[in-house]
Amino acid sequence: MKPKYALRAPIILIPGVIFIFLVVIGFVDSAGFIATLTKAFEVMMYNMGWFVSLAMLFFILFVAVVIFHPVGRIRLGGPNAKPKMSYWQWFGVSLTTGIGAGVVFWGAAEPLIFAMEPAPSFGYVPGSNEAILWGMRTVFLHWTLTPYASCVAFGVVLAYVCHNMKLPYKVSSGLVPVFGRKFLTSKWALAVDVLTVFALVGAVSGGLGYGVLQLSQGVNLATGIQPSSAVYISLGIALFAAYMSTGISGLKKGITWLGDKNTQFYFILLGFMLLVGPIGYTLNLMTQSLGAYLSNLLEAMTYTSPFPNGELWPQWWDMYWWVDWLAYGPMLGLFFVRMGYGRTLREFVVVNWLMPAVFGFVWFSIFGGTVLHGQFFEGIDYYSIYQASGAEALTLAVFGNMPLSTIMKAFMLLIIAISLVTQANSMVGTLSSMSLKEASESEEPPAGIKFFWGILLMAVALVFTLSGGIEGIKIVKSFCGMPITFLAVIMLVGFIKYMMKRPRTVSRDYVYEDVIRDAPDSGEEAVPPSKTMEKLAGLFKHR
Repeated sequence: MKPKYALRAPIILIPGVIFIFLVVIGFVDSAGFIATLTKAFEVMMYNMGWFVSLAMLFFILFVAVVIFHPVGRIRLGGPNAKPKMSYWQWFGVSLTTGIGAGVVFWGAAEPLIFAMEPAPSFGYVPGSNEAILWGMRTVFLHWTLTPYASCVAFGVVLAYVCHNMKLPYKVSSGLVPVFGRKFLTSKWALAVDVLTVFALVGAVSGGLGYGVLQLSQGVNLATGIQPSSAVYISLGIALFAAYMSTGISGLKKGITWLGDKNTQFYFILLGFMLLVGPIGYTLNLMTQSLGAYLSNLLEAMTYTSPFPNGELWPQWWDMYWWVDWLAYGPMLGLFFVRMGYGRTLREFVVVNWLMPAVFGFVWFSIFGGTVLHGQFFEGIDYYSIYQASGAEALTLAVFGNMPLSTIMKAFMLLIIAISLVTQANSMVGTLSSMSLKEASESEEPPAGIKFFWGILLMAVALVFTLSGGIEGIKIVKSFCGMPITFLAVIMLVGFIKYMMKRPRTVSRDYVYEDVIRDAPDSGEEAVPPSKTMEKLAGLFKHR
């Protein structure tokens, strides 16, 4: 093996050993394991959840400032750097790797759950107008501006240090503005990278586990075959083969192609649902819910429910989602770095934060409007379906009450599969790069290390799914989100202080780092444009 592909053994061994240990415990005593984790999680979130909420608010302010501050004009890679992806390709990969199958799994479920099971401390009657509106603004809180801000905040810092300071392609490089370059050779830097790798393995494995559950429901509806261990394993192997076959081809081919197709499918699905669904109700619901969300954002971000009847609701919903997203944050931010070359930090934030957030508003409004209209106006008891079969069955049940139901169910399952594959292979690539002693944001890691991480992700997902302990892995990754919260705050504060000391021109623009000030473009070949988007652009140009 070439020296540049020398492995960082602790990055591979430590997370691997810990997950093997957790898998064994999950098999031996799944119920006891989950009960212990649950209690520990409640104690942690009750005592520290307030800090996570304030940190998430800080992340929103940070990325918003980047858009309007002169720092947003800094070009990643230097003044001569040229982008390697179109805006559409960039947005497609960013969107689909960020959300995975999450919006598909929860798109219909969360609006209905919150309308029927509102937080006790508000005193809303389940199914009331107040509960419906509160539920929609809470869904927006979970899936739009706030979660993406945590990942993009990491991405801004990592993109700057990797592209403009030419530091190694790893999360610990983001702390160099705080502690200096000597930090990269310390054990603390290794600990940071181990933590972020461990958190991501848990996060992606949990997502794959949920995807397997949802796909098994689709198999049941299509063939009558009940979910079983054999079905879970078969689906897991199929997903593994899919994300590894595309992942081996790297960012410029496999992942970009998947992101392009996946995003097109998302918009086709949304267009169909809007046209055949309750369009008037959906648009009215979206408009009022958006207003309620924006006018109550600060209150919602700081909701901790310190009341006798609070029942730890925000700890198990809002704060759980925050630490869950933070488990992805460092590595997802690192993946965003690869696509940002040649773009300004302002563009980086708009494409990776604002555009996916707008998509989230539209997605949850359409799915939420459809399921809520069915529940409260059409007499379809979707809530009973959720109670009986879980969130994984609800989305497919919604399509069962729409035109072309069989075709749309199959289309939905295809979208779920592609979403899982897109996120998994992008994260496999990032994990693989982190496992190398010398890695570049522009180089693809070797196939062998990709196979290792690909196998580990699916193995962990299947073992926890088969043992009934998928809830356990959810809580395990949430524990990682807590220390990563502190890591993020330190990294961002250090970056702010570093940039405040950087020299600026008369026009208030920042002076580029010496290593890239006069550097030419990397010379890398640009990603071929999307043929579909080229045809659409041609139609508009012709008109």
